[in-house]
Amino acid sequence: MLLGGKIAHTAAAMRTALVGLPTLRFDAMSTIGPAPVERSVIESITVKGREILVQWDDGIVLSTALRFSGEWHLYRADEMWRRETYRARVVIEVEGWVAVCFDAPIVETYRQPDRKRHPQSGGVGPNISQPKTDLSGCTQRLLDYRYGDAMIADVLMDESVVSGLGNVARSEALWAVGLSPYAKMADLSYEDCAVLIETASRIVQSDHETSPAVYGRNGHQCVRCRGTIEFKIIGNPRRNLYWCPECQGRLDRRLIPNNLLQGDHTPSHPAELMYLSDAVAARKRRKIFDDLNQLG
Repeated sequence: MLLGGKIAHTAAAMRTALVGLPTLRFDAMSTIGPAPVERSVIESITVKGREILVQWDDGIVLSTALRFSGEWHLYRADEMWRRETYRARVVIEVEGWVAVCFDAPIVETYRQPDRKRHPQSGGVGPNISQPKTDLSGCTQRLLDYRYGDAMIADVLMDESVVSGLGNVARSEALWAVGLSPYAKMADLSYEDCAVLIETASRIVQSDHETSPAVYGRNGHQCVRCRGTIEFKIIGNPRRNLYWCPECQGRLDRRLIPNNLLQGDHTPSHPAELMYLSDAVAARKRRKIFDDLNQLG
């Protein structure tokens, strides 16, 4: 019990220091498996018994089974390690911190399984992290997605449509174009898909040069509309999603009055949905202004 408490305490410290930051260095000595791409963001650190798992936003998972000999240490970037270098099995470095796993008997990396990656899904989509990728082909895959009622936030994580898009870039791209993560694929126009893919590609290739606008900022003020950023875990596999409901309401059917979503009068054209979403959002903003005026 004491050992389990120590592992949980170590994971909590690692979570505070590493989660939400881009990876500057990743070394997994004598480990065969995929590695997170350079500067991919650490998304979560979890504990399962005596195992610590680290997950990156590009879907890579590091599993370290500590058993009774392994330990994770957390150091400042310029701090001397308390164990010999040759005993290190994993080294993860972010800005200001270095996490080192010593003497773990089992260390492996793998890509988080995705139920949509099936031979019938058409293989893996274009990698938008590469400069010469055919973005028009990726746009067409998005537009031709086979499930019209699927949410855009889920489809962007389907590697049969687009690859090379991490979870951070998903939230940032949807925010940049002002599109609701709950927008249905059937409501998107070609222009919507093209602008979204082009924006996502630019964000991925920018190498995280700027601070995220929404990712990791749950409860903070949106820099564009001063609304409050929200957070939710969605999809299969479960991934973190951040968005601003105030300025990302476009094509969100939840904002359309219920009487318009029933019977033969259900709006279906993207332009009609966009108009209704904008109208509802404008009424919400007007109500906020009225409330503020009443409060003086």
